[in-house]
Amino acid sequence: MRGGPFGWLRRLVGKDEFDCRDVLANCSDYVDEELSERDAQLFDAHLDDCPDCPPYVATFKATVMTMRDLEPKTAPPELRERIHARIAAESERPG
Repeated sequence: MRGGPFGWLRRLVGKDEFDCRDVLANCSDYVDEELSERDAQLFDAHLDDCPDCPPYVATFKATVMTMRDLEPKTAPPELRERIHARIAAESERPG
């Protein structure tokens, strides 16, 4: 389990609570259950105290779950060819 993108900084400065910015930065890891146990507890504690973050997290989680349930689609060959051509053209541009 990871400590989120800023878990190392939180440990370095001894931060013992999450704020709204931490929730935004760690929401994906939270939904995927990839936060460390400590960071998950801090995340949950913030959700208990904040009126704004729980609806955001609920919407984020619902969106992720909906996307996971979608059947994968394959792009039509014409679209793939256009994308590859665009990537090739961009990579040939100077600078």
